[in-house]
Amino acid sequence: MEGNYWNHNTAFHNELIADAKLRGGRILDIGCGDGLLVQRLAPFASQVMGIDPDQTALELAQRRLAAISNVTLMNDDFLALPVPIQEERYATIVCVATLHHMDLRSALLRMSQFLSPGGRLLIIGLAEDKSILDLIISGGLLLPIRIMDRLHGGMGNPNVRIAAPKESIREIRQVTNEILPGAKVRRRFYYRYLLSWDNPLV
Repeated sequence: MEGNYWNHNTAFHNELIADAKLRGGRILDIGCGDGLLVQRLAPFASQVMGIDPDQTALELAQRRLAAISNVTLMNDDFLALPVPIQEERYATIVCVATLHHMDLRSALLRMSQFLSPGGRLLIIGLAEDKSILDLIISGGLLLPIRIMDRLHGGMGNPNVRIAAPKESIREIRQVTNEILPGAKVRRRFYYRYLLSWDNPLV
């Protein structure tokens, strides 16, 4: 594919694609940036919607995805969108390194409203290190992550908005348990976590 690159976010793309492929149907990528994940998801979906508030990133995505017919892009704030009717909700919602740009509670609630019954929400997120345990875990990952970065030939970083996370993983788990009962929040490599939640069928 044209415009491929590797970094601590794209490292999770294959995992997200394999999961979304199980359901197919409509997929929503919140904070799609330059559209690389949308491009990779498109062969396994009936439709992929990418949304991002950054006009510059969306222009890159439009060029990348111009020849793909089942993709729609929207330059907008996800939290400002109206909740879709049942038939227009999504079988899979992915959100990579974007949740910390939004209000945590509002974003999780709105994502749950966009997800079809039986659908799955998959978030690769960043958390702030606030506790001693957080700092110990992050410090222990420093050398292994540097080694992996070298093995991948270094990181490719497209021109996207950057923001520091505000909540710790403990705080993210607390809010997630309130908004999305049964969700799982697990620490992952590359200073990331995976939040997964299945919307009940009834």
